[in-house]
Amino acid sequence: MNNLLVLDTSPRKDAVSRSLTEGFISAWGDKFSDASIVHRDIGANPPEHIDDELIDALRRDPDHLSDRQTAAIAASDAMIAELAAADVIVVGAPMHNFTISGALRTWIDHIARPGKTFGYDPETGPHGLLDDKPVYVISTRGGKYGDGDPEDPNPADFQSGYLRHIFGFIGLKNFNIIAANGMDMGGDHRANGIKEAKDKINNVIAAA
Repeated sequence: MNNLLVLDTSPRKDAVSRSLTEGFISAWGDKFSDASIVHRDIGANPPEHIDDELIDALRRDPDHLSDRQTAAIAASDAMIAELAAADVIVVGAPMHNFTISGALRTWIDHIARPGKTFGYDPETGPHGLLDDKPVYVISTRGGKYGDGDPEDPNPADFQSGYLRHIFGFIGLKNFNIIAANGMDMGGDHRANGIKEAKDKINNVIAAA
């Protein structure tokens, strides 16, 4: 359980989600001195947006590849390899307009690939190809939108259900939301939201 993959997805350098993922990395390294930690900052360096040329490369396996397609396949393969090698995945995910950031959405377009991370069976339908492992999404929210509980969802939280579904679709069903609510509500709301998220992170690492 020592191999940690951390994704930062906020375009903001001073994002709360970044400070929380940094805290996770620090505490994980303190607990596991031999930990292998891969940190991919897709907020600062997002993959290319998908267009016809990249759809052909990542979904249709064309006979002839352009240089751009070759580079996109190599980048996608590397991101998928990071997912496969990790024992635990942490995603710093600010809620943008009630859902996920553009960078995270584009990363998903590059790693959700038929024959690589999911497949189809004529009788049973789609199935994930990645071995299951814990995924912790550290979700920072401007308002109060709950904790992503699928049994008691907040109607304005389109982030938690989508991420739970897409990670499960590729095989990662051990999905967990660590919510930091009230980030744009000022004062005590912001402080309490950060404290609650930090407490949950500490509990996750204590139990690892």
